Amino acid sequence: MADALDLKTRGYPGTYKLIGGTTVLDFANLVSYRGTSRAHDWLDPATNLRRWADAAGVPTALGAGTEALRDLRELLARIFLAVADGETPDASDIERLGAFATDAAGRRRLDFADGAQAASWVPRRDSLLDRLALDAAEMLTSPETLRKISACGECRWLYLDTTRNHSRRWCDPADCGNRARQRRHYRRSRPTGATR
Repeated sequence: MADALDLKTRGYPGTYKLIGGTTVLDFANLVSYRGTSRAHDWLDPATNLRRWADAAGVPTALGAGTEALRDLRELLARIFLAVADGETPDASDIERLGAFATDAAGRRRLDFADGAQAASWVPRRDSLLDRLALDAAEMLTSPETLRKISACGECRWLYLDTTRNHSRRWCDPADCGNRARQRRHYRRSRPTGATR
């Protein structure tokens, strides 16, 4: 489905792919197997952030420090995993994201470029944190987008399910989908009564 990014792994055997369908979800996915013993933080080392931003096509200055971006990443993950699970995100998380987005919106200016057909909002300080906060807030206000948010049944990475019947189950059929199929095959082929 997607090619693996060239991120430093610090010995972690997995790969990171841009599978979210939006920059916000891809950013939230910068932790593999969140909350498990297999968890891996793709922002370690911090140099991976610039590599990720370049690969994700985010032409912004990083601006905020890595810790502030990690905090935003975890906030986005909590909110959008709740949405994917059909739950209402925690009110304090929504309020916090709203504060980030409000601050970011206050740093924009209205610009009507020469020859343009309409004016547009232009960031005064185009930072990654501002862009992610504004994009996430926009996603949360779109019922159509929210209906498409799903989480992989295997690794819990987030993605927009754009299939016609909302049937996508894995982040990438070649990765998590293959592991799930292998486990099913193993269970079916085990002799009855066999123990682990």
